[in-house]
Amino acid sequence: MLKQAFGSERAFPATAPAELLPFDNAGLYTAAGMRTKTLAIGLVAAQLGAVLAFSAPAAAATLPPSEWVVGPDRRLVMLTFDGQTRARPFLSVLETLARANAKASFFLPGRWVEHHQDKARVARAAGHTLGNRGYGSDRFTSLTDSEIRRSIGRAEDALNKVGAGPKPFLRAPKGARDLRVLRVAGSMGYRSVRWTKSAGGGLARKVTRRVVRSAQPGSIISLEIWRKSHRNALEGIINGLRRRGFDLRTIEGLTNVHAIRWDVTMRAGSGGGEVAFLQRLLNRNTYPAGAVDGSFGYATLQATYAFEKTRGLTRDGVMTPAQVAELAISGRPRAPRQSPQDYVDIDISRQVLFEVRDGKVRHTIPVSSGNEEYYTVDGETYKAHTPRGDFVIERKIPGERHSRLGTLYWPSYFIGGYAVHGSNSVPTYPASHGCVRIPRYVERKFYYRNPVGMPVFVHN
Repeated sequence: MLKQAFGSERAFPATAPAELLPFDNAGLYTAAGMRTKTLAIGLVAAQLGAVLAFSAPAAAATLPPSEWVVGPDRRLVMLTFDGQTRARPFLSVLETLARANAKASFFLPGRWVEHHQDKARVARAAGHTLGNRGYGSDRFTSLTDSEIRRSIGRAEDALNKVGAGPKPFLRAPKGARDLRVLRVAGSMGYRSVRWTKSAGGGLARKVTRRVVRSAQPGSIISLEIWRKSHRNALEGIINGLRRRGFDLRTIEGLTNVHAIRWDVTMRAGSGGGEVAFLQRLLNRNTYPAGAVDGSFGYATLQATYAFEKTRGLTRDGVMTPAQVAELAISGRPRAPRQSPQDYVDIDISRQVLFEVRDGKVRHTIPVSSGNEEYYTVDGETYKAHTPRGDFVIERKIPGERHSRLGTLYWPSYFIGGYAVHGSNSVPTYPASHGCVRIPRYVERKFYYRNPVGMPVFVHN
């Protein structure tokens, strides 16, 4: 049964079995220049019957307007190539991949595939995946619905002729897509494949360093095949990623990965599979959202606030598709400082608290600090200011502590009477008398995770 909410439908062509791919990657491209081209075309001609023996894929079910933005949450990455180039540079990319015994995915214009069927068959026979990029180079957002359908359909026909079977993988030319474009694509059995990391410009060594350093589990990396620097960087990228422990996969590994719905916006009171996906993302990226129950309740709302504060977004507790994509791609926040290894960091400007362990952020909690206003208690006037500086947790009180200013739940004092403590009111702005309020659903865990002597840094 089609499970649209979790992107687990299987209406896609299976990868060709090994016995239908007779070319040995290690020996397919053994010479440079025209000799390589001639060899590749000759091998394709000899095995053409086997390649064309792939059965045509069954019609894919209609998909919701949706997009993959990251791959599986494992230590693997997906190399994708966009655009088009001349025959010889294209074959040089295949040679590099063959030498490295690596697989990649290509989004080539359907017009290019029509004019270079032999090259496309070589790529497909070598185990690479060919997705749909439309027929030409026109931005889909500038086309009518019927023109988008025609472009996707013509590209699909061209890809089917070389045994590619591109469904359900689509990448719009220049990445230009919106809700309307994705609705049209979904009606044709496609969903978009976004890139997590674009390689950018510059010399090959800079491209290599940029891609390798920024790769995260599930990264979808986009290389522009027409750029010589990207082609020259390919071998270094593959080697660098493998040194970091990453495995290389094609986009067919996205099939059972959740795709983000472009037609769903979530807020307090929302429910269902998309909310459960949001909760998993928040928890995985250090924003404590509570149980993954598919219900957008208080914990999910506060975790959403923490994400919005950290990323400098509007603090409205509303998760748009664009924000869900940003959450998926951004990963966990970086530790504010390199030493010590374990500490609590309170960022007053962003109204957020980071718990850092072994130099990595483990928990990101929304806070409300002093509002800088004056107040009077027992005839004395004070300013609601949270002290800035470097402190340590000095003392702690389990349970409730009743003071002249109200009840503090599970307080951890970092200087004098100022504490991090649970509160029934944690707005998105500074509102306390000077303490650092945190939501009550995390108060006990924070209390027990941070013993007396834990460094606490409070800053703007």
